Amino acid sequence: MGGGFTYAVAVRSHPVHPADGPSPKREALREFTLRARLLTGLLVLICLGFGHAAADPASLEGERKAFAEAWESARKGQHDAFRQAMPGLRRYLLYPYLQYEDFRHRRAQVPVETLSQFLDDHRDWAFTPALETAWLRSLGEQGRWDEVLQYGPKSSDVAVRCHVARARIKRGDTHDLAPVARQLWAAGSSQPDACDPVFAWLRDTGGITDGLAWERVALAMGARERNLARYAARFLDAEQRPWAERWRRQDLGDYRSLNQAVHWEAGERARQIIDFGLRRLARNDPDRAWELFQLLDDSQDWSEDTRGGLLAELALWSAVNRSPATPERLEAVPKAFRQDRLLEWQARYQVFEGDWTGASRTIAELSSTLQDDSRWLYWMARAALETGQVDEGNRQMAELASRATFYGFLAADVLDLPYTICPEPPRVPMEAIDGFRQHAAVQRALELRAVGLSNWARSEWRRAAQGVDDDTLRAAAAVAVEEGWPDAAISALGNSGDTRWYDWRFPLDYIELVRARSAQAGVDPSWVMGLMRSESALAADAISHAGARGLMQVTPHTATQLARRHKLTYQGRSQLLDPAANIMFGTTYMAEMLARFQGHPVLATGAYNAGPRAVDRWIADGYTGDPVVWIDTLPYFETRDYIPRVMAFATIYAWRLGQPVPRVSSRMPPIGLPQADPPGTAEVVCRAES
Repeated sequence: MGGGFTYAVAVRSHPVHPADGPSPKREALREFTLRARLLTGLLVLICLGFGHAAADPASLEGERKAFAEAWESARKGQHDAFRQAMPGLRRYLLYPYLQYEDFRHRRAQVPVETLSQFLDDHRDWAFTPALETAWLRSLGEQGRWDEVLQYGPKSSDVAVRCHVARARIKRGDTHDLAPVARQLWAAGSSQPDACDPVFAWLRDTGGITDGLAWERVALAMGARERNLARYAARFLDAEQRPWAERWRRQDLGDYRSLNQAVHWEAGERARQIIDFGLRRLARNDPDRAWELFQLLDDSQDWSEDTRGGLLAELALWSAVNRSPATPERLEAVPKAFRQDRLLEWQARYQVFEGDWTGASRTIAELSSTLQDDSRWLYWMARAALETGQVDEGNRQMAELASRATFYGFLAADVLDLPYTICPEPPRVPMEAIDGFRQHAAVQRALELRAVGLSNWARSEWRRAAQGVDDDTLRAAAAVAVEEGWPDAAISALGNSGDTRWYDWRFPLDYIELVRARSAQAGVDPSWVMGLMRSESALAADAISHAGARGLMQVTPHTATQLARRHKLTYQGRSQLLDPAANIMFGTTYMAEMLARFQGHPVLATGAYNAGPRAVDRWIADGYTGDPVVWIDTLPYFETRDYIPRVMAFATIYAWRLGQPVPRVSSRMPPIGLPQADPPGTAEVVCRAES
């Protein structure tokens, strides 16, 4: 084994046949390995000075329970009970988190020396940045200007920076303050209330010039903050304010009447507004935007960058919207502005229109990184086949078929080749695993996870895994696998580049729940696992910015609707973090989408990601034919990448589950046409990638 420890043997052997029970030998080895890890962890805790907590597992469990109860008291606002519980936990590893929670609530009363020392002593803890910012803000809110000037100048927080600036004003130290104040004022979003006194000083000293006011108008409009733009316009000269209002109205729909701009006084402000309006219009009506550009072009003294960028934007949205005039607009874009984003959409447009010769030329213009991407290798090979270059096309498809990707599987389908999946058993030296476990942030992360503070656990884990080399990432993945933390292992291996460690990258956690619910819903369990792997990386506690929750990222609204339609029990959003409930709702929704789109997995997968109404819009134009063309010309980049990812993951999971592996094409019948007989299943082999 070359000195390496095949860690997969201790956790999960390969290949995996879930129907087989674990062997006694394997379970004994796993138990031995876990006991060794526990002993290592206990020794580490002793070395860190937490011997009392570590020496007795029962004591540790008691302290975990006491910590969780104290934390819950703080969450409920029962701070007296919280502080009474703290003294008994002084030797517990997570005691500083209780101190953090205490200081967070009492930061305005804690002596500055005490809190400053606590922050210095815990610089590498995850809670420190937020606590320090909150503390510095409270110092400013109390008008404790000496302390603000002592502790605040290095902060990057806007409110703290404004408190520091105000402290300087209070102390009469305004030398070179005007540039700082101007930088704070010229922002594209509303600034904190703490900045108001600084901005009043800037205004009173004549620091808000017409140019600075217009700069903020431009930043606000770039961020589509119309109310802020109106506010900033108050500081413009009276004759300039109509320009700001004209720009603001562009974002309210006036861009459709940009033909009136021929009567505007030419100049930089007119060009900025026209550029903004045309870009906004192009997304919805590229033909009208092009018509107006031609009307206004000669009257504007564009810079080379502005005109070239605008032409590229108009051509891009023409391609996205499949305007018949797209080729001539693409031709008008200067070479310097033919960047990858535009070239990809030019190639997509050409593929959609069946211009295979043009698509081949465009793909050849892409950057080398994109040319080597499986997606564009596939379309280059397709272009060769479609233009009669059969030998070359087959050669390219055969090379691509060695990749275990969506497009690699498609290439194998074209040539009726076996799928190439070459697993590599994870090998991580024992000393590397132990070394990563001994990292203080890792110890904290694992203990935070044990007491149910998963968000803080992830914050500490990210600190431990940030900026490390690939060997350490592999060790991190090993620790995560051992701890039953699949998303942490997947993330580590994604960063290390170990794509062939399939046991860890495509774990089988929750498989029995998935099998049971899939059978009830009538959907393929490998499809469910592929979708779940794509949605959350099997993180049961995942919560998105949009409020989607759990393994299958179900929103509370969707769960409510499903419960009503299918007489399911829904007890509120917290229920969606329970794996069994989440998989129940998720598989039910998958079955709904599959039924709505007449058993078409591609459309159902797209609907799961973007919603059924979006898919309805995308098929409303009457396109029929190749589903791969349909996928790759979708206007939503997220869904355009999501469907291939789920299809590829479903294929790998079918293999991982030991079931017949459906060819990707069998999950992708033609769009809008009667479904042909599926091409069946694929043999899976391992052959080296060319």
